[in-house]
Parts: sequence; structure tokens; C-alpha cells
Amino acid sequence: MMGRGKLPIGSKKEPVKKTISKQDRKDLKILADDFCILHRKDVQEIIETCKSYAEGQQKIMRVYTAVYLH
Repeated sequence: MMGRGKLPIGSKKEPVKKTISKQDRKDLKILADDFCILHRKDVQEIIETCKSYAEGQQKIMRVYTAVYLH
């Protein structure tokens, strides 16, 4: 019987990769496009790797602020 005990020595539990939904990813792309920063590699990476819409939105707004307001 497999229990919930310790993992065997040498094995590792794989972390669960949490990603956002396709709709959230699409919405982030629209947001970035509205600010004319969708073409930037850093923005593309944010959209692909963020763990929530709010996280992606916040990071995109930081890029926008750095590019246009400083």
C-alpha cells in the first residue's frame, strides 16, 4: 500500500507548475498591446511565466512605467 509517507531516497517530488488561463494570457497581451509594449521580449516573458493575472499586470505596468514615465 502506497501511503503518504516520506519519498524514497533519491526521488524528488516535482513542483506543480501553476500557469494562468489562456483567457488571462490573452487579456495580458491586449493590455501590453494597448500600452505599445507587447513587442518587448521582457513583456513576452512576463506573460508566459506569471502565475496569476494580477502578477502579470503588475509586472507589465512596471515595464510601462520604466519605459514611458522615466
